[in-house]
Amino acid sequence: MKKPPPLLTPRIIADLRSGDECADPDYPGLRVRRTNAARVFFYRYRAGDRALREIKLGEFGPMTLAEARKALGRLKLERERGVDPQLQKQQVRTEARRKREAEKLASYTVENLVENFVAEKLSKQKRGAEGARLLRRDLLPKLGDRAAAGLTRRELQDEVIRPMLKRAPRGGTYLLSRIRCAYAHAAEQGRIPDDFVFPTLGIKGAPQVRRKRAFTDAELATFIRWLPRSPYSCTVRDALALVLFTGCRSGEVVAALWRDIDLERAVWTIRETKNGEPHAVMLSSQAVELLKARRALHAIFVFPSPMGEQHVGQKALGLAQYEARKETKDEPRADPIEVAWTVHDLRRTAATGLAKLGCPRVVQDRILNHVDGSVSAIYDRHRYDAEARVWLQKWADYLEALTANKVVSLRAA
Repeated sequence: MKKPPPLLTPRIIADLRSGDECADPDYPGLRVRRTNAARVFFYRYRAGDRALREIKLGEFGPMTLAEARKALGRLKLERERGVDPQLQKQQVRTEARRKREAEKLASYTVENLVENFVAEKLSKQKRGAEGARLLRRDLLPKLGDRAAAGLTRRELQDEVIRPMLKRAPRGGTYLLSRIRCAYAHAAEQGRIPDDFVFPTLGIKGAPQVRRKRAFTDAELATFIRWLPRSPYSCTVRDALALVLFTGCRSGEVVAALWRDIDLERAVWTIRETKNGEPHAVMLSSQAVELLKARRALHAIFVFPSPMGEQHVGQKALGLAQYEARKETKDEPRADPIEVAWTVHDLRRTAATGLAKLGCPRVVQDRILNHVDGSVSAIYDRHRYDAEARVWLQKWADYLEALTANKVVSLRAA
């Protein structure tokens, strides 16, 4: 006859070795298991769906055997009432987790979202400072203290985006894109739920209008004569002239470094470009003359900022151009060009002028650093440096010829 198992006692529990497990014969379902760390009381039972489940009661030491038996009795009473203790425990944990997540979401504000985005993304981008400035200036004062996950599309549109679009359409569109990216970054980092619907969804920016403005020859002649005596600073004059001479982007021009310019070879290498490809700019004799005149101004930057050890901002060119085009009842407009223009129109003017002179399209793309995705471009690996030099010199000479009756240097006042 099989001997009945011994009654469970504190001594038996204390003598258990790691991995041992034993039951309490007088209290069915009560078991104790020895782990590396402790001796654990648990209740094992078969649930209504016939699944075998167990729930921890406590650890031997802090909990006595008698207390474990009482805890077992309470759980059995709950089961008699139709409550599954393990499922109930899971529900309590789930509810607690939801509560913690809700509190965390409520405390994560739009300001937190923006500052995280600025520190982790925008601060590492070349032009991230402008996005950070707009977010802090136009979004945070109005909605910064709101919970990021509680912000609605109506609030964002009515309080921030719509007024901004009326005041500055391009700025409002750019701000909207930065807010959208900030929310996407927060979702990627797990700071807002994956299924959260961004408040930017459905908000449209200003319609994009492709500019087609290029100066006529008459406008170019007027501009070239006016530039040396314009109200622009010498830095702005030279930067605009270099954009016109080279066809480069104004952001590339203002960020030019002396280490990248070889005046003897008349080559300027732009390391960071829009398409990510380094760009060797062939400098005309006029462009070299302009740069030589600036060589002594700063050891590092071609266009140094008066604000400190940095180059002048691209925005400075646009602001100067905007100021020169303002007019009041008492003060006429300083800019003699009748039709409104932007700094980027000078780059388009250079491209258009090269085409009028007969410059082949492949050389134009080389000068403008445009990527040709055609099949022929994949096989044609010629750099067209010599051709670019010839046509940029023709273009600079053409600009001077426009004022041949009264030749005026684009730089000297």
